[in-house]
Parts: sequence; structure tokens; C-alpha cells
Amino acid sequence: MNKSSILGAVGCLAAACGTAQASPITTPPPTLVATGDVKAVYIFANAADTSFLNEVSPVPWSMIFCNHSSGSCTASPTGDLVDLGSQSGPLVFSLANITTGKTYNTNTPDTGGAYHAVFSTSYAAFGLGPLPSAATTALSGLPNVTFVAWEDRDATNGSDFDYNDLVFAFSNTKASIPEPLSLSLLGAGLLGLAGVRRHKSS
Repeated sequence: MNKSSILGAVGCLAAACGTAQASPITTPPPTLVATGDVKAVYIFANAADTSFLNEVSPVPWSMIFCNHSSGSCTASPTGDLVDLGSQSGPLVFSLANITTGKTYNTNTPDTGGAYHAVFSTSYAAFGLGPLPSAATTALSGLPNVTFVAWEDRDATNGSDFDYNDLVFAFSNTKASIPEPLSLSLLGAGLLGLAGVRRHKSS
């Protein structure tokens, strides 16, 4: 992955390149890492399709939440909380759209090269208005929360790529910036200092 792709992915975390996107995100998001007792909170849904949120790894969980009742899954209300237990390491979630039969993982693109999830530490960054009161209550006191907003369709199924179809939050998580970026930023900083020093001496 090149440096500009990594920077674009990190920008998604900081600025939540989500709801105003209206075009597919083709840079991978940072790795979401579990750092303790991960609690999942159902925040928001604006999707006609029925989808299930699942955890792929490190601890597989099926049907954590669903946005519409279907089969054995009852539609989750805003603020619904599920304790996923103590976890460590990279987290991978999937969104299974049972209306279209497509499943999307946080860490892999679809066949058209688009990613279907964006991360942010601020719900406001998604442009969906204020955090619902039930979600605010559920998140109260939870440490290190990351919000994950999803696009539930791909281009072949008429996606609008607004990344606001479903939003969930996870406590005790952080986004891990790949090491090559850390090294390149360090190198850029050292070059900048050298330039300042050279300018002062001349």
C-alpha cells in the first residue's frame, strides 16, 4: 500500500470520510484493535435492507445486532448493548445484508474495490445529527469508543455510497496506524527540522 493510500485511510478515522462521501471508499481503513472488554452499542440505522452485524475475529460472534427482525434476530433498538467480552488484537466485523445476499468485512474491499465501513472516534463526524439519547446513555462511562458506519450495498446493487446505513460503536478499541506510516511521518519530521536548521544558519 502506498503512502497516500495510508494517509487517506487515516483521514477516514480522523474526519470520518463517511456520509458526505457519495462515492466508494477505496483506501483501506486503519486496523481496529481491541484493548479490553469490548462492548458493542447499536447507534443508528437508515436502511431498508435487513442486515446483521457479526464479529469475524478475534472472537467470532453471529448476529450481534440486526436492524429489522428476521428469523431468530429481533430488531435492535438504539442504545442496545452487547458485551463481547475481553479481547485483544485486530478486530474484524462483517455486515451481512440478507436482502441482497452480500456480506462485507471491515478489512477487505468488495469485488469492485470499495470498502464498506468507516471509523471515527466522533459520531458527529458522520453528519447524522446529534447522538440519540438512548445511545448517549448506553455509551456513558465506556472507555475508548470507536464508531463504525456502514454502507450496506455495493455498486452492482445500487449503492449510494453515503456510508450512513448502519452505525455501531465499540468500547475499548483503537485504530492502529500501520508502522510504515509512522516511520514515514518520522522521516518527514526530521526532514522538516533539517530544513528549519538550514534556513536559520543561512
